[in-house]
Amino acid sequence: MNVWYISAYDQPAGQSPRTYEFAIELAKLGHEVTFFTNSYCHFTGREKLSPGELWREESVCGLRVVWLKVPAFKGNGVGRGVNMVWNYLRAVSVSKLLDGRPDVVIGPTVPLMTGLAAARIARRHSVPFVLEIRDVWPLALVYNGGLRSGDVVYRVFRLMEKWLYRNATAICSTLPFVKEHVLSSGGDPRKVEWIPNGVCLDTFDKACKSNSRRDGQIVVMYVGGFGLDHDVPVILRAAKLLQDESDHRFVFKIIGSGVRKPMCIEMAASDGLKNVEFFDPVPKAQLATVQSEADILIAAITDTQAIRFGLNLNKLCTYFASGKPVVFAGNSPNDPVKESGAGISVCAENEREMVSALKALAAMSSTERENIGLMGRRYVESHLSMSVLGNKMEALLIRAIGIFGESTIRARRCRVSR
Repeated sequence: MNVWYISAYDQPAGQSPRTYEFAIELAKLGHEVTFFTNSYCHFTGREKLSPGELWREESVCGLRVVWLKVPAFKGNGVGRGVNMVWNYLRAVSVSKLLDGRPDVVIGPTVPLMTGLAAARIARRHSVPFVLEIRDVWPLALVYNGGLRSGDVVYRVFRLMEKWLYRNATAICSTLPFVKEHVLSSGGDPRKVEWIPNGVCLDTFDKACKSNSRRDGQIVVMYVGGFGLDHDVPVILRAAKLLQDESDHRFVFKIIGSGVRKPMCIEMAASDGLKNVEFFDPVPKAQLATVQSEADILIAAITDTQAIRFGLNLNKLCTYFASGKPVVFAGNSPNDPVKESGAGISVCAENEREMVSALKALAAMSSTERENIGLMGRRYVESHLSMSVLGNKMEALLIRAIGIFGESTIRARRCRVSR
């Protein structure tokens, strides 16, 4: 197959890896893959292209990578909207200049206009369009306060979303419970296949997993975003409870970036937290090594309707791959930590339950904690490794090509009969 994968925020070796990693897996399976992505990374603020350079084509790890020049932005305001529009315009225009013809085109729902770009490119080449639901926009924007359901922008996004569901040949979703929403939006739920986020295990196999300490210190590590749904504040409140109890065993290392990071840093300073340290995001290539320094990995999401369609956090995949016990706080309809046995799950926004979970893991021997971490590692090997998920994606794309071909033949027969 010749696969064209349209992205906006995912980049080679970037902070958001899903699209790129699936592209790599498809290339490993022998397919030709063209990977479109923005030249500007809003996670790091770095620009790939030179001034005046509108796009660039280069080979990266067996992929044809097409860098698209788009405006920089910060936060979730007008600048991000302009960035989305330019991603659409640039992807559509640059695709006309490329050699070759795709057999299938994939595009995501975050942002929605990138999905529209993929659909338009697929239509021009008369090939199937596969929609990838990364998040349910615009509902997710309403749930996190970014939009109101009566806004003009919401209504426009909703029309886009419905159109994409109806016109996709097939749909893959990172969210396990999205079929009902697709049906209520006028789409066919039979098109939907759950393909969760995954992780490349090679780098984690090479990372040092030995982490014994003589000082009795327990490193609790958070690695990820500071978005509106990422409940870093509850972790800080748990750290304050432990400090107030004079329990000095725990040191919290908070790694990442996002819109709420300044607020979290200010919160920690205001509470005088001496057991919390903040760090900048780490390159993906260093993630395994950094996480190997943790005794416990921690994740938390707010009690939000944004996860009503299910949870698939990238950070849980990498946490499991690290073979470390996990504390997870959230009220999602699915719970990978509980399903895998990789740690302890507690209710969302409840710092006291979080503290109890941390103390329970701290009371265990290092061998007991290692055994819990190994359960997560086995789970990711069986269900969430990119080699497993790459085969699922390949099968979906092949099926989409077959379905599209059959529908094209039927359409031609109808025209002839008339």
